[in-house]
Amino acid sequence: MLIRFLFLLLLICSTAMAQPPVYKDFEVDSVAEPRGGITFLTTFLQVNLRKSVPAEAQGLGGRVIVNGVVEPSGRIAQVNVIKSLRTDLDREAVRVFSLYNAWKPARKDGKAVRQQVTFPVMFPPNKPFLYVNGAKVTYFDADSRPVSDSTQARRKQVSPLDSAGFPSNDIIVYKGKGNAWKEEYRLPLIRQPNIGRTGDGRQTNAIGYQNSRFRWEGLLMVIDNDGNRVQEVYYQNEKPVGDEFHYHINGAVSKKTEHFDEKVLSTTWYDNGQIRQVMTSSHPPDGSAKSPFVPAPDQITAFWDGTGRQLVKDGNGRAVYQTREKIYTEGGAGPLLTEQGNYENGFRQGIWTGQYADGSYFYEERYEKGLFQEGKAVTAGTDTVRYTVLEQPATFVGGIEALGKFLAQNLRYPADAQRARVQGRVFISFVINTDGSVADVIVVKGLGFGTEEEAMRVVKATTGRWKPGVQRGRPVRVKYSLPINFTVAN
Repeated sequence: MLIRFLFLLLLICSTAMAQPPVYKDFEVDSVAEPRGGITFLTTFLQVNLRKSVPAEAQGLGGRVIVNGVVEPSGRIAQVNVIKSLRTDLDREAVRVFSLYNAWKPARKDGKAVRQQVTFPVMFPPNKPFLYVNGAKVTYFDADSRPVSDSTQARRKQVSPLDSAGFPSNDIIVYKGKGNAWKEEYRLPLIRQPNIGRTGDGRQTNAIGYQNSRFRWEGLLMVIDNDGNRVQEVYYQNEKPVGDEFHYHINGAVSKKTEHFDEKVLSTTWYDNGQIRQVMTSSHPPDGSAKSPFVPAPDQITAFWDGTGRQLVKDGNGRAVYQTREKIYTEGGAGPLLTEQGNYENGFRQGIWTGQYADGSYFYEERYEKGLFQEGKAVTAGTDTVRYTVLEQPATFVGGIEALGKFLAQNLRYPADAQRARVQGRVFISFVINTDGSVADVIVVKGLGFGTEEEAMRVVKATTGRWKPGVQRGRPVRVKYSLPINFTVAN
């Protein structure tokens, strides 16, 4: 009797633990497919795939075939390689394919069912480059044009990169002298902690290179405290060029920005791989422009909600956005804001509204061809605020010139720094409160020898001298960054 009871118990447990069957594509009534079609999946894969630096140095390309199971929820599971290319590329193919969880599940007998899918993940070949002892080596002729023949080179640039593509040391440029190379100059590798927070509250840090003007040059990586990518952008002549990437915490690309001469094209995705929005905006001109730059309003081409339903097509439709308000307190992520309104020919048109999930804050705004006209906001327990300017940055009373004069009159050069003839910039980050006071003062990049403490002191001394930032008619806390110059007098 006991044996029979144990057998029945085991049978019941096994039945409860058994997963539903996995069907082949020819066994279902409608097959599993990416929301929006294969093109959306292919685009997602190509945007997210990253070759290891050794594979990229060899210019490798090819195909990894993977399979997995699309669950009734639309998520992918059990991703495996069924045709290998190379171990590191196989791992990358599995990583990226596993991130795409925006499937329309298969259906059988009127129900969503599990189905196996097989897909080729393509790695396009690239131009190979020299990668020696963990560094990318590039040769240049007398006119600073890249050359492949080192015997024809006049300069050599050595850029240390680890296998994942992170900068790992100073970039050194050598000049040919006879049969030898002599260091000409270097771009120091800068690690700046605590540069800000992501929308979900993660602390971010910058890794990259700065020129003699303390401006970013070359590859800039922004990572969180756990080493996860947050942003990746390349600077040339102090301006972003090429493609810029932002990342979700799961490693999937959240935003790709393509920089052109006068326009910026941005595509965004939800964290499950579902495409979200395509937008075009104006690119600020270079600093030679005499008149102030007035950007044209962003133009939206398309928008999809989180279920893959397209709400804006060819610039027309009604969009509903849900975001976390950014606040400058510990944690950094504010309440959930739902914003909605119509687009016409890609521009905001008519009445747009926004509301916190708990109902504590509401606003209503009017737009004409993408340009903000007027608005009103209501915070629980307060009067309605009307406004004609969306945002105003925090400013020092009297403007930039007054701030520069205040710093010059109040900054004290530390004796230790003077004796060591230390000079340069200390970068300070702080928050300007709604009453104009200064808080959360931290050193982003320092020089030592007492300069950091002095820079913090003089910034704290500006408290009460700021006009607070204003958003939708109400004062808000604003994060501010300021370089403090220390120069040894001749």
